[in-house]
Amino acid sequence: MSALGAVRQVIAYLVLLVVTFLICFPLIWAASTSLKSPKDVMATPPTLLPAEVTIENYRNLVTGKQQYYRADQSYVPTTAAPQHFTSWFANSVIVSLGSTAISILISTLAAYSVTRFRYRGRRIIPYFSLLGYMIPSIILVFPLFLVMAELRLTNSLWSLTFGYVSITLPFCMWLLWAFFRGIPIELEEAAMIDGASRLRVFVDIVLPSAAPGIIAAAIFSLIVSWNDFLFARVFINSIENLPLTVGVMHFFEGTHVDWGLMMASAVLMTVPMAILFMLMQRHLVAGFGAGAVKG
Repeated sequence: MSALGAVRQVIAYLVLLVVTFLICFPLIWAASTSLKSPKDVMATPPTLLPAEVTIENYRNLVTGKQQYYRADQSYVPTTAAPQHFTSWFANSVIVSLGSTAISILISTLAAYSVTRFRYRGRRIIPYFSLLGYMIPSIILVFPLFLVMAELRLTNSLWSLTFGYVSITLPFCMWLLWAFFRGIPIELEEAAMIDGASRLRVFVDIVLPSAAPGIIAAAIFSLIVSWNDFLFARVFINSIENLPLTVGVMHFFEGTHVDWGLMMASAVLMTVPMAILFMLMQRHLVAGFGAGAVKG
């Protein structure tokens, strides 16, 4: 590599480093604030690094204790105590995993049906599915709320689970349809000639071959369900059944905001999805890429 090429490479890496820092700065600031004492949080001028590192904010989230710093050097407990944070976290996990499981199960079977069986209208089903995904959620939320009210599922985790399925299922079905088209049907025919049943072929041949696409669809569904605010805000009215995205709004109390708790909860909300994305990034890229070019 020439000297000019080396300089260009160094400049490119420096630019990427600066852009990455700017993109990640909100999360860096949130993580730093979550490790500050209430006095450091309200310090003027604000500082990026805490003067004294403390995990009190995380301890308060786990133990259900909320306090804020007041000008007279006292800690005053508020009424918006985070005693429900662990239940909010559990609700988010349950609803996200439940909606993802239902979406993947239905979309996998639907995509396999469309690509392997012949029946009237099967060619337009994937496009109608994609059209359903393009409809804004705000248009769906109120009709779905009326349906949940008729089924007496409002204010329950079931309403959120089914609501999230209505968002994620169309895209998962379209993605897996595009992926299944690239799996050679000759593999299945050879296995069935050897005596394997359709179910055995589906489990032992099709699913392993479609694993990257299924993983990509599952990660997409999980992230959408984890981050949703609109459906949870409309469907749930009891504080115990809220997911994290809506529950943390209870840390706002009048003119006061416990920024230490807010930032600690933001970090705990972000870290699971960030770890999942880093672990599954290779499968995610492979699934989206294969589904986009195969067939």
